[in-house]
Amino acid sequence: MQKIKVEEINLPKESVIKGSLATVDYIDSYRIPWPEGLEQDVVALIHRLFTSAPTWTTALTEVRNKVVRYFGIKVPESHSQMTPYDFDFSPGNQGGFFRVYERNDNEIVVGDNDKHLNFRISFMIDREESRAWAVVSTAVQFHNWLGRAYFLPVRPFHRLMVPAMLKSAGKKA
Repeated sequence: MQKIKVEEINLPKESVIKGSLATVDYIDSYRIPWPEGLEQDVVALIHRLFTSAPTWTTALTEVRNKVVRYFGIKVPESHSQMTPYDFDFSPGNQGGFFRVYERNDNEIVVGDNDKHLNFRISFMIDREESRAWAVVSTAVQFHNWLGRAYFLPVRPFHRLMVPAMLKSAGKKA
């Protein structure tokens, strides 16, 4: 099995994530080489990310949801058994915690708007001549001090979790 290296990169030029927010206060992008032999489909990428996530990332998300609920920040109602293959990723559709904002052949942008901040997550298959890359990008727009205060402790965990999820998705080939 080939060792998976996660790279932090500049936002791909083709990505539509920036245009889905009025302003962007934070943005990051990570990528891995998409394993040969896997379907080069953005829904397949989303499925692999969420079905192969390390258990510690899921546990950390559950802790986050329990804590922030007391501050009036939205959290998912429940952990749905629905998979990305069961969901229609057409713009405007809502699936659990995320609303679909954009979709094209190579990218799906989901996110949510809240009183403290808006966020978007882009899942993208970025194709080059000889290789495909799985890219996950996050953009955040703050509305007030609560958004900035919320994101301050979340940011370091986010920067650990996204690469870990990408690496795990690439390993499960």
